[in-house]
Amino acid sequence: MSVVQPTKRAKAAVGLILVLVIGSDGLDLSLRPHSKPSSVSYPCRFVVGPTRLAKPHRHPRLPMRGYRYPTVRGAGDSLSSEPSQNRPSWAWVWMPTWLFTMNPLAQFLTTMGFYLLHILVLSQRQLVFPIQLIPNEKGQFASIGYDSIAGILVAVCYTILRKASTQSSLQSSSEAPFPALFKSPTSDAPWKLPSNHIRHRVSSFLTIILLVQAYFFTGRFSLFWEDTLYTMSGLGWPLTAPMHRSLCVLFGHLSWLITGTLLLRFVPRPPRFFGPKAVYNTDDDDAVSSKSPAKPAYRWFRSSIRRNWVWWVVGGYFVSSWLFNITDVINQFVLPTAVLEDAQESVVSQLVNPEHNDIAASVAGYIAPCLTAPWWEEVLYRGFLLAGLSQLLGYPWAVFVQGLIFSAHHMSLTAALPLAVLGWTWAILYTKCRNLFTVIFVHALWNSRVFLGSWLGL
Repeated sequence: MSVVQPTKRAKAAVGLILVLVIGSDGLDLSLRPHSKPSSVSYPCRFVVGPTRLAKPHRHPRLPMRGYRYPTVRGAGDSLSSEPSQNRPSWAWVWMPTWLFTMNPLAQFLTTMGFYLLHILVLSQRQLVFPIQLIPNEKGQFASIGYDSIAGILVAVCYTILRKASTQSSLQSSSEAPFPALFKSPTSDAPWKLPSNHIRHRVSSFLTIILLVQAYFFTGRFSLFWEDTLYTMSGLGWPLTAPMHRSLCVLFGHLSWLITGTLLLRFVPRPPRFFGPKAVYNTDDDDAVSSKSPAKPAYRWFRSSIRRNWVWWVVGGYFVSSWLFNITDVINQFVLPTAVLEDAQESVVSQLVNPEHNDIAASVAGYIAPCLTAPWWEEVLYRGFLLAGLSQLLGYPWAVFVQGLIFSAHHMSLTAALPLAVLGWTWAILYTKCRNLFTVIFVHALWNSRVFLGSWLGL
C-alpha cells in the first residue's frame, strides 16, 4: 500500500488547527500548569511555540500600574480575583469596587460634581432652629448651613471608616488606611529626611532665609510690571484698568513663584527638593533609589495624580468649609465691630468683581489666586516648611507654626484665624493622605469658590 505524503499546505493547516485548539503561547513541548497560583485545580495543557510573553490587556476598572497580570491563561482562569487586589479589605459589602479603582479623569469629574453640589445647593441653604440656641445680639446660633452639616457627616464617616479599617488591619497585620488625625506620623509620613545630616540642616535653614528675602525682593517686580504695563498702554495696547490690575497681580505672583521654585530646586540638599523620581514598589510604601538601592531614599514630599485621591479631596473640602464657618462665627465675637466694618476691599475681591463687568479681566485674575497660588503655597508650606519644621520642632509644633505663617503671609486681620485653621487642616489632611496633590486640589477649589460664586450670581 502506498503512503500518501502530506503536502506543505496540509502541514500548515494541521499546525494552525493545533494552535487554535490547544491555545498556545509558545513552542515548548513541555507540559506545565498555569503560572497563576490558586486553590482551584487548573487543568494542565500543552504549550506549542517559543515561550513568549503576551502583551497584557488593560482591564477597564483596574490601572496597569501595580497589578501583576498572569502570563498564561487557560479555560479555567477567572478574572474575579482582579478587583480584589485594588479593593481594600475593610470595605463593606455594599461598597462597589469602582469607588476605589477610578482613573484620574473619573476622579476629577466626581470631585467637580460634589463641588458644584456644595457651592450651588449646600452653601446656599440652611436649617433654621425653632429657637436661638445661644441668645446673642449678632443673630448667630439660630440656624446651621447644610454645608456645615455635610462637614460634620464627613467627620463622622471618617471615624466609622477608621474603626472598621483598624480592625481589618489588625487581622491582616497591615497598616490602617485611615490613621488617627492628631497622631504624629512615624514611618508613614509623606516625607523622609536625614535629620542628623549637617548639610541638610544648614541648607534647609539657608533656604528659609533666602525665601524670606526673595518674597520681599520680588515685591519690586510688581512695581516693574506695573510700570511696564502702563508704558504698553501708552503705546497703544488695549489695556483696561481691570485688565491692568489682573496682569499686575499675575506677573507679580509668577515672579515670586519662579524665584522661590528655583531656590527650592538648587539650595536644599540632601535630598533635592525637585530631584529625580524615586522608584516605589507596588504597594507604594517606602521608596527605593534606582541608582543605589542599598541607601535610604529620602524625599521632601509625595505627590501623585494616579493614586485614589477623590474622597480625600471631597472630604477635605467639606470639612474645611465646616471649620471655616466655625471660625467665621468666632470672628464675629472676638474681633471688634469697628475692625469688621473698616475691613478694606481686598485685591481678590477687585479681581472677582472688576469695573464694567470686564469678563476678560476677571478670567485673567482667576489664574494667579486659583491656579498658580494653590500649587506654590502648598509646595512651600506643606511640602517644604511642614517637613522641615517637623525635623526641628516635632510634628505638632510644625503644624501649628506653618499654619500661623500661612495666615500671616496673607496679611489680613479679619481672615487671620480662618486662614490659620485652614493651614492646620490642610497640613493634617496632607499628612494623613500622603499626597500633596490632594491639598493642592482642595486649595484650588477653595479659592475658586469666590470666582464661581460671582460668575454664577450666587
